[in-house]
Amino acid sequence: MALVDSLLIAAAAIVLWSFGLYALQRRGLLEPRGLQPSPPPAGPFLMWKTVRGRALIEWLARPKRFWRVFGDLSIVLVALTMVGTTLLLIWEATLVQTQAVRSNPPSPDLLLGLPGINPIIPLGYGIFGLAIAIVLHEFSHGILARVARIQIRSLGLIFLIFPIGAFVEPDEEEMRALPRRDRARLFAAGPATNVLLAILFAFLFSSVMMSSVSPVHEGVGILSFTTDSPARNATMQPYTVIISVNNTLITSNADFRAAMASVVAGQTIQIVTFDPSTSATTTHSVTTIAEAGTNRSLIGIIPLDVSMDYYHPLTNPAKFGGVPGAVLSYVSLPFQGRAPIDDPVVRFYRVNGPLAALPVSLFWLVTNTFYWLFWLNIMLGLTNALPAVPLDGGYLFKDGIEGFVSRFRKGITTEARDRIVRGVSYTFAFLILGLVLWQFIGPRL
Repeated sequence: MALVDSLLIAAAAIVLWSFGLYALQRRGLLEPRGLQPSPPPAGPFLMWKTVRGRALIEWLARPKRFWRVFGDLSIVLVALTMVGTTLLLIWEATLVQTQAVRSNPPSPDLLLGLPGINPIIPLGYGIFGLAIAIVLHEFSHGILARVARIQIRSLGLIFLIFPIGAFVEPDEEEMRALPRRDRARLFAAGPATNVLLAILFAFLFSSVMMSSVSPVHEGVGILSFTTDSPARNATMQPYTVIISVNNTLITSNADFRAAMASVVAGQTIQIVTFDPSTSATTTHSVTTIAEAGTNRSLIGIIPLDVSMDYYHPLTNPAKFGGVPGAVLSYVSLPFQGRAPIDDPVVRFYRVNGPLAALPVSLFWLVTNTFYWLFWLNIMLGLTNALPAVPLDGGYLFKDGIEGFVSRFRKGITTEARDRIVRGVSYTFAFLILGLVLWQFIGPRL
């Protein structure tokens, strides 16, 4: 019901926004300011076009040799990303009929990568991170366009109530006349920039910020209690850390699960907790209860594994089943409730070293910003690298198919070549679209 309410509110806001655009367009108030609804006359997108920024792009494009090398490396990086992301979508498609996914299918609003609509993306970090990711993506296209001597007709922003995008508009006829390699550099520059930025911000988040953080104590944190919680009845307190169960030392969530596995329902056990606010330890006598439908004993808490492995998983990939699992775990921190790192989770960690001089709120603001800059850049880069027109990877893939056909089918007519290229590129575009939609439709069949 909450999902339906959110979607209805979002739809109502977009309708009102569109009516507002239509009224302003009818009064002639948009065009003199470089604004225009897209599609006309009521949007819902609002485009702001300007020529400001062309001088900056021209200046940035001066080291042409550097940018040509960057463009060539971008082609390789985007090609590898294209293959990897496509294989990832195929692998995910094989999982949608599993019981775990069918019991908790992804909601349709996850399709939209818009802050405030997608429940995973926080509004503030999302708007800031998406704006940075899109602006740098588009600027890289503009720089490579000028390196190839393509005129920039305009630059601008795209609004859907909030700024949701940016664009650099090169001259289309000049682009079509470019040699295939130059055009490939131009298309690849955007996704490659996002992927490289994602790597940079992942390093800043994990190796600079989170390397200065440690748990207040090894163990399992208590975020809250369930209804009729034996732990709460035994005067255990939220935001404390379980450090011992029946004289068994608890240093991780795995230790806690193993200790509870040896306990039968109805048994009274001794649990020692550490209180970060007082640095005191307290022993509690807790009588466990049985989980409904099973014989598993519970104490009625919402636990938090305070291990730092989640925030730099490549230091201990074995915990996540290897490097691929570690990378997926890192990207999925928002789905695990571990990003952004806010209250009450921050209560279980302390900041050490030189960064401890920063105000705590500022430290976590910068840390979370770095993670969301990583997350939105990697999402934008991976999405745009997919071999589906109108994405950058789609145009790169289309040019690659055209080059392949021209090389191995010499003498073929232009019409026949274009027909093959169009057929292959559209087939892959629909395949990608089908793989994405299957993740939402498949679990519900």
